Amino acid sequence: MTFPDYYAKQPPFLGNTVVEITVPSGRLIASDDLRKVGHFKIEPPMSINYGAGTDAWAQLFAKQANTAYAFVGNTCPCVTRQADGSVEVISPAWEADTYKPVFLDGENRVARICTDHWAAMLTDYQNWLDHGGPDISVANDGFAIQAFTVFEITPGRYRWTVYSHADNFDRDAYGRVTFARLELIKAD
Repeated sequence: MTFPDYYAKQPPFLGNTVVEITVPSGRLIASDDLRKVGHFKIEPPMSINYGAGTDAWAQLFAKQANTAYAFVGNTCPCVTRQADGSVEVISPAWEADTYKPVFLDGENRVARICTDHWAAMLTDYQNWLDHGGPDISVANDGFAIQAFTVFEITPGRYRWTVYSHADNFDRDAYGRVTFARLELIKAD
């Protein structure tokens, strides 16, 4: 669905975005912005000020560029691997005394997301390279932090469920916030 006025209020979106991507290489690249490569740009632009817009962007990224997209706001979340092998984009809870992040048992952080573009994006690393993305060894040149991270997962087809696109999602809630989840549907 597109709207003639980019900034026009869109109908309420109260569900979850659900798309599928493939990861045949078994390696994911994660960042806040994979659009440096022309293949990862989508048209027409839609406002991310409403859930319908972020849902539409996620649908287009998955369809046109095999890329998982989630709006996360200015939260600087991380990507974690869960004990069951799934991957989540989260803002962890923090210990009050030490200001250290609190992770679930069996949960491991695999990437940090800088949110200059208020997003978390993941795609198959070979897909990234095949469309002109720089190798991870040089992708982070020019950044003060590691803006791109590559990590391994089981090769296959995945379901990407985004909770944060719902208009009533509270991304600034106290404690742990889960923005999105990537689950294996079928291994290659």
